Amino acid sequence: MENKKESFFYEESEIEALENHIEEYFGKFHNVFHEMISPDIHVDIAIIPPDKGRDFYTLVTMGMGAYKMNIPDGLKEYRLERAELMVTLPSDWEINNNAEEWYWPLRWLKILARFPLEENTWLGWGHTIPNGEPFVENTDLSGILLLNPYSDDERAGSMALPNGETVNFYQMFPVYEEEMEFKRANNAEVLLDLFGDDFSHIVDINRENMKEWKPKKDFYLRKEEIRDILQYEGAAGCFATDRITVDGEKVGYMYREEADFDGDSGWRFTAGDESDEYMDNPDNSGIYHLNTIANYDMEIIPFLDSEINTAYIRNENGEFQKIEEWEPGEE
Repeated sequence: MENKKESFFYEESEIEALENHIEEYFGKFHNVFHEMISPDIHVDIAIIPPDKGRDFYTLVTMGMGAYKMNIPDGLKEYRLERAELMVTLPSDWEINNNAEEWYWPLRWLKILARFPLEENTWLGWGHTIPNGEPFVENTDLSGILLLNPYSDDERAGSMALPNGETVNFYQMFPVYEEEMEFKRANNAEVLLDLFGDDFSHIVDINRENMKEWKPKKDFYLRKEEIRDILQYEGAAGCFATDRITVDGEKVGYMYREEADFDGDSGWRFTAGDESDEYMDNPDNSGIYHLNTIANYDMEIIPFLDSEINTAYIRNENGEFQKIEEWEPGEE
């Protein structure tokens, strides 16, 4: 006798609570893509049309959260077991067109809704999921980054079911392969900092690849060699030159200035022998997490809590020495 596959469905009261949350924070909907066959999780998709306040479509899953994901023990206190997904599409997107160039965002809502069940894992903020190739022929976007919902209201990001359990909402943001590689080498916050004030949550199949201008680099340390060694609170983005991350040189000169972007610690790391011409070429440096640079040179760690406008240079004995009365511009 074959084992029947377990199915997961919301109760009527839970569906009502979910629909009320979606309408309150994302907009009213009258159209739902109902799933006709649901072998495990019943995943409908609410379609919220553009209106005067939102010049875009909002698509939200209704059903993924009926299944409780396998959350790591260390994160269970944050109540991340249940989730729903969403995506925002341009107002001229052909929502009812089943051709793949229009349908792929809906397909990926359904794929990711079942991913935790099929892989016995979980999805949450900052996770990236690769497709392995561009989603469709008219774009090079090839992966998904999960973010908080676009709404400025923090209450949009989660809701309570009638039984008190929490359902979290994550927004699908399509990314390029180079952006995924950068995120894996650093983290999602550092990647998002690259977008700056131009960031738009709406899917744009022709948007700029934020890492396309950067050549692929043969880093001195492989990704799997980067360990979590740094206990650091606060913004952790930093700049470092290729003399450190590619050539493997120790940090010879480090200084902390005012942050250039949200998430920037202000720290700048060089080997100390870079020429002015070298430093003027943006291809010779990159944005990293402080933990990454600490893996290249652990001797920087004791100084990372130093104040803004502080600088250190490695002396002839190989020890870091504070530069007294240092001011920005003295690099």
